[in-house]
This record gives sequence, C-alpha cells and structure tokens, in this order.
Amino acid sequence: MKKLLTLALAATLGVASFANASNEGLEEMSSVRSKDKKVAVSLKEGLGKVKLAILDSDGKKLHQQIIKVKEDTQVPYDLSQLPAGEYQVMIESNIKEPNSETMIYTVETTEAPAALPLMAYGKSLDNNSFRLAVIGLEEPGTKVEILDSTGRAIFSEKIDQAEAFTKVYHLKNLSTKDVSLKVTDATGRTKTLYL
Repeated sequence: MKKLLTLALAATLGVASFANASNEGLEEMSSVRSKDKKVAVSLKEGLGKVKLAILDSDGKKLHQQIIKVKEDTQVPYDLSQLPAGEYQVMIESNIKEPNSETMIYTVETTEAPAALPLMAYGKSLDNNSFRLAVIGLEEPGTKVEILDSTGRAIFSEKIDQAEAFTKVYHLKNLSTKDVSLKVTDATGRTKTLYL
C-alpha cells in the first residue's frame, strides 16, 4: 500500500512538473527583438501552432497570423509604415486547447537615423583640369562619371578606395565649364557637382 501511494505521489509530481514546464515553455521558446522599425519574433521548434498578433499601445490589433512552427523560425515584421512608438507582440500557443498560453512582449520602435549625405567636392584648377575630393566613404567602390553639357557620360571609372580619396582630372578639347560630375558611392548615395 505504501509503495502504491509513493508511485501515485511520484506520478502526480511528474504531471505537475510537466504542466509547470509547459507554462514556462512559451517564455523560454520565444523571444522578440526590435531595431529601428523592424521587429523579429523568434520561435523555437516544438511550439506547434502559434497565433502571432501585433497590437498598438492601446491594445488594438494591427496584424494577426497563425503559423505552424515545425523548426526554429524567425518571423520578421516591418513597422516602417507606422509611427514610431510602443507596440506589443502577442504570442499564443496551444490555440485550440483550453490550456493555451499567451505571452506579450512590449517593443519600442524608433526612427532610423538619417543617412549622411555623400561628401564630394570639385574644384577647377584651370580651364582644362579639376580636382575631385570625396570623404566619409563607408565602403570602397565609388563610381565617378564625367558628364557633358547634355548629361551624357563621356568618362566613367570606379575607384576602390576606402574612407576618402582625391584625384586630379585633365580634360582634352573640353573646358571645366562644359562638364559636370556624378559621384555615386557603394551604398548608393549620389552627388552631382558643377565646376
């Protein structure tokens, strides 16, 4: 009898600890990160069918979806069309069962910092030559185009110099007043210079 009671007690404790582990499971098996206006929800394998919802600061649902988590999954959200502020990410697991679990994460979105403009400077040295200086480059691979008065490229080159460079250009049969420069860095920032 004592042995039967011990087995029953052990079985009860095992079920209780299993139920307790499932309550903490959602918190341990999910996480939410945010940067600027991008939010990433990470869900670990074993969660099964999960309901995700994005709520505003007043609790109003902005988006909802149901996904089946078969393996470690990351669900990205782009909130760039919404104003910066506080949002909530609601994750609900075991959605078809009465013992469903809900976890709510609060995230703060901010405006992405504005990109700095391309800093390129041109100076006419004489009637047929000029100096180009470009500073503040984040990556090598700057494209320099010399354009005629109609905007057509008459010369183009790529300069693979990191951070900054200076170069002197000499024109044949053209004056510096007849050309303009279009400088584009590796990140896509562009600046047009008139000499």
